Amino acid sequence: MRRNTQFALVCLFVFAGLAANADLGEAWGATKINADSVSASPSATPLKIPVKDPVSLPSAFAKPILQKPSKSDSLDLHHGAINRTVDALSPPASISASADAVEAFKETKPRLILALSGGGCKAVAEIGVLRSFEQHGIKIDGIVGTSMGSTVGALYCAGVSVDDIEKMYLDDTMQNAMLKGAILSVVTSPIKPLAYLFKGRPYAGITSGEGYLKLLQSKLPAKFSDLKIPFAAVVTNLTDGETTALASGDLPRSVLASNCVPTLYRPMMLNGKLYVDGGLKANLPSTIAQGMGADIVVAALVDTAIKPVANRQFKSKKNLMMRVMDIMLANADKQQAHASDILIYPDVDFVPGMTKDRDILKRGIAAGQKAADTVASRIKAELLALDRSKGVNPNQLVEIPSKQVDSEDSKASPE
Repeated sequence: MRRNTQFALVCLFVFAGLAANADLGEAWGATKINADSVSASPSATPLKIPVKDPVSLPSAFAKPILQKPSKSDSLDLHHGAINRTVDALSPPASISASADAVEAFKETKPRLILALSGGGCKAVAEIGVLRSFEQHGIKIDGIVGTSMGSTVGALYCAGVSVDDIEKMYLDDTMQNAMLKGAILSVVTSPIKPLAYLFKGRPYAGITSGEGYLKLLQSKLPAKFSDLKIPFAAVVTNLTDGETTALASGDLPRSVLASNCVPTLYRPMMLNGKLYVDGGLKANLPSTIAQGMGADIVVAALVDTAIKPVANRQFKSKKNLMMRVMDIMLANADKQQAHASDILIYPDVDFVPGMTKDRDILKRGIAAGQKAADTVASRIKAELLALDRSKGVNPNQLVEIPSKQVDSEDSKASPE
C-alpha cells in the first residue's frame, strides 16, 4: 500500500514540473519579436534575443529564488528554418480575473487582498500567515488562492477558524481526502478498459477527486455568494490555455478544479469548460489579485527556494521529479512575486509536498506565522498611509482589535 501511495505522489510531482514549464514557455513568448522584421532568407544569420536580467526581490521579504544570469546569456533562434513567430512557442494565453470575479470583489472596494500560492502540504504555512494577521488586527478584504492555497483561502473565507483549518491537516483529514481513491484506481487500472466499454472513457487522471470534493462540500457553502469574505479560485482552462479566477457558481467544485493536478486528478468540467490546477501559469496569483482592484496585494509564497544540492540525491526518481518541479516553478513564482506589494516567503523547504508528519506540519505553520509577523507592521503602516491619501481620518477608522498574543505562542519555533 505504501508503494502505491508513493506512486500517486510521484505522479503529482511529475505534473507539477511539467505544468510549470508552461510558464517558462510564456516567459519566452513575453520577449517581443516582430515577425515582419525577420528575414525569411535561409542564409540569414541567427537572431540573438537577450535574456532579461531579473530584478532582485527585496532582501527584507524574500530569499533568492534564481541565480542572476550573465548579461552575455542569449537565446539563438535560426529564423530561416521556421515561418512562425516566437509567440508560437506558447499560446497567447492570459492570466487574468474573470469578469464576474472582478465584479464580486468590486462591491467590497478591497484595500488589501491576500494571494495564496499552491504547494501541497507546504501551504500549511499559510495557516500561520492567517493566524498572524488575526493577532495583529490586519483586515483581509479578499483572498485569491491557487491549488492548495485555494483550499486554505476558501475555508477561511467561509468562516472556518484558523484552529479548525490547522486541525484538518494535523489529524490527516485533508491528506486522506486528497488521496482517497488514488490507490484503488492504480490497483484496478488493468481492468479499467472493460469498464470503458460500458461507461465510456473518462478524462485522464488517477482519480476523480471525489473524496476531496466531499470534504470541501462538507466545509464550504454551495455558492461563492454565501462566503463571509470575497474569494476567487485560480484555475487553468485546458482548451485555450488561459488561467483565470472563478468567483461565482459552484464553490466546492471550483476549489477542486483549482487543485486538479493533471495525471493525479481528472480535469473538472464547469459550465462547459475543462479546468485543471491554476498552478500551471499562476501558482502565486499576484497579478490576478491586482486585477481584482486591490490597493495593496500581499502575497504568501510557499514554494522551495533553489539552492545547490548534492548530485547523489538524483539517484532517487522522487528527488529528481521534485527538483525539476522546483526549478520550473521558480521562474513563474519570481515573476508573480514582483507583482505583489508585500511578499511573505517563509522557509518551508523542509515540508514535503505531501506529508502526515505532525511535527513537520506544526513547524511549517510556525514558519508561516513568523514570516508574516516580520512584515505585519509594514502592512499596517501601508494601510494607514493609504487611508490618509484617501482623506480618511485615522481616528474614524474602525479597526479590528489585535488578539493578545500569548507568551508561549510568541515563542513558537520551527524547532
